[in-house]
Amino acid sequence: MDWLLNFDYSTFRAIHVGLHEPWLDPVFWVITCTGLGWVETLLSFFLLASKSTRPYLVPLWASMFVSGFIVADGTKSLLHRERPSNLIYAHPQESIYFSSYPSGHTSLAFGAAFMLLFLTWGTPRAIWGRLAVVWAVLVGVSRVYRGVHWPTDALAGMFVGLFSASAVYWATTRFGSGRGPDRPSLDTVGRTVG
Repeated sequence: MDWLLNFDYSTFRAIHVGLHEPWLDPVFWVITCTGLGWVETLLSFFLLASKSTRPYLVPLWASMFVSGFIVADGTKSLLHRERPSNLIYAHPQESIYFSSYPSGHTSLAFGAAFMLLFLTWGTPRAIWGRLAVVWAVLVGVSRVYRGVHWPTDALAGMFVGLFSASAVYWATTRFGSGRGPDRPSLDTVGRTVG
């Protein structure tokens, strides 16, 4: 496991110290704020503006709830890992020093991003899902840049988001209407219906 610790320390230093520029501080502050659950929830209300995007809302909220509050927060309560904020050379931009694993911001961001990717896959709105994944990557990088998470915390957050979005998407297509927004329903043998 030494290679994993070396990866965390070297990558943390490369991003937190090596990338640091005063003009990037406010940029990464804004990006990290978009990974807060309440910000994503408020932004998701824009989906109500169009009848065609309203079906995205409930799966998106469910994915964020599962990824951020059930899996990420549940894991943090079981696994107590110190944050890199405690390192001598770290200059954290937030006063958080405990419960590092996984990154909650990153888990929420990837939960929302992967759900949007799944919901829009193969539709005219597919670019939304792709852009959401790029945004989630930036949220993960911002947590390391701001000195409050190890790179493996952010990577774990990505996998938490992927797992949560996959589980919610499977459940909604299996037990819900049987289709995602913008997609035809499939009957039991996979033929397109309607």
